[in-house]
Amino acid sequence: MGTPLFAMIGHSGWVARIVLFILLIFSLLTWAIIVNRLYFLRHSAGRNRKFRGQYNTIKRLADIAHIDSKIFAAPLAQLGEIVAAEYRRIVTDAQSAAGLTDTLKTTPFFLQSQFSIAAERIESICTAMISTFDRGVFLLAMVSSISPFLGLLGTVWGIMNSFYEIGNQGSASLPVVAPGIAEALVATLAGLAVAIPALFFYNYFNHRVERIETEIDEFKGILLARLKREVLEDFYTEKRGIS
Repeated sequence: MGTPLFAMIGHSGWVARIVLFILLIFSLLTWAIIVNRLYFLRHSAGRNRKFRGQYNTIKRLADIAHIDSKIFAAPLAQLGEIVAAEYRRIVTDAQSAAGLTDTLKTTPFFLQSQFSIAAERIESICTAMISTFDRGVFLLAMVSSISPFLGLLGTVWGIMNSFYEIGNQGSASLPVVAPGIAEALVATLAGLAVAIPALFFYNYFNHRVERIETEIDEFKGILLARLKREVLEDFYTEKRGIS
């Protein structure tokens, strides 16, 4: 014999119904965030793996533009394109104005300032990129914190109704107290049913986002080192040709 859950909800008081309605909204919001973040993080991780595989085959930063466009939406691919754009900017700045020969006279200062500008821009891009991974996750923390207390509110209200009926009818028989107790238990169950998945996936997503942040930080260091190496190779090769 199944539990007549909907019958108990139908016989609940107006306070319990409001609590259950709010918990239903929270539950829909929670599962919408869960499905969205699962899809987004899984695809981002998969594209990052594919991009790293192709990145290891390129010879120059400029070759990033020739990587398969299907995985160009990968966060690491976008970061790579930013670094490639910074490489082109540094070379263009060096060749403009007074020309490369004059620039080479102050090469150490020029390169140091250009690398600092590139690092600051890449850092700002990384910060903006990372903020997209945990979008909406804070709502899971709020739901996991609020839902048990909403359930507790419904529980207390149901028990209060039971005591009221005992005093009103002068009897503590099961038919008198059962409706209020059932109302209290339904509210408790609903609060836990909403809070538990919200708390679980909040911690799960935080762990996944931390791993992606670490991956982005590591790859950022690799790209900056490669940017400096390729710029130095270009500059000093050109300098030897000029001298």
